[in-house]
Amino acid sequence: MSLRDDIESVLRGWNALEVKRGASPIIDFDCHPGGPEPEPAPDRLAVYRRLAELRREATGPLAARLDADLAYLGALLGERPVLNDYVRATQGCDAAGWPDEYIAERFEQARAASADLGIAWGPGTDRELRRAEGPLDIGDAPDAIRQAADELEPAIRQATGSTAPYTLAIETAEVDAYWAYWLDGAGRNVRLRLNLFNVEFTRVGARQFALHEVLGHGLQSAGYAARAATEDVPWVRLLSIHAPHQVLLEGLAQAWPLFVLPDDKVLIA
Repeated sequence: MSLRDDIESVLRGWNALEVKRGASPIIDFDCHPGGPEPEPAPDRLAVYRRLAELRREATGPLAARLDADLAYLGALLGERPVLNDYVRATQGCDAAGWPDEYIAERFEQARAASADLGIAWGPGTDRELRRAEGPLDIGDAPDAIRQAADELEPAIRQATGSTAPYTLAIETAEVDAYWAYWLDGAGRNVRLRLNLFNVEFTRVGARQFALHEVLGHGLQSAGYAARAATEDVPWVRLLSIHAPHQVLLEGLAQAWPLFVLPDDKVLIA
């Protein structure tokens, strides 16, 4: 096996271990599904040691991915590195925050976008924005998101040139966690989960979810899987929230409305 395949094998065993013990999976999207069901690793320490062995052989992107896995697993095992070192290893950037000038610029943009809707900036801004977005019953959210994804898919495909197929499943969950919605999957199969524990939906929010989760993360991940199915790609074909590609993926998904719906004032706001 290649070094990439060795890394993927260890990560699959680690993922199976976490699932078996009732913890969060470490693979969010499998871009190369198939093959036998992986055996769970014996324990986290064994995974750490094997990843460290592979790291000695790795260079380039494979080394960067292993650094992220080792940093994240080390934290699960109790390591407490300097925050900037951890963020650099897992997200590929420094924990530097934003310059005051940048924050001031974005504040003025946000205030102007709200004012364009007749909404003043103050304690009630968020409430007024949600009213402008149009309340949506949670029971209607899956259909609204799916309809928005169908309507917006041609614009995203035109912007990216993507021809990758995908199928979408939308599920609800009640999890005491920070996330309101989460996307994962394998190959062409994309799953969007809506966390009823702390989610509130609006009609405009459904369009945002469609762009960000379904046509951002979902279609993009399916595109990676389509490429991995036709060529022997050099990168690890398992996407994880703790890996350095995540900042790029989140940035693109968050920015899609600015590219494809620049005249939708409520969505932009």
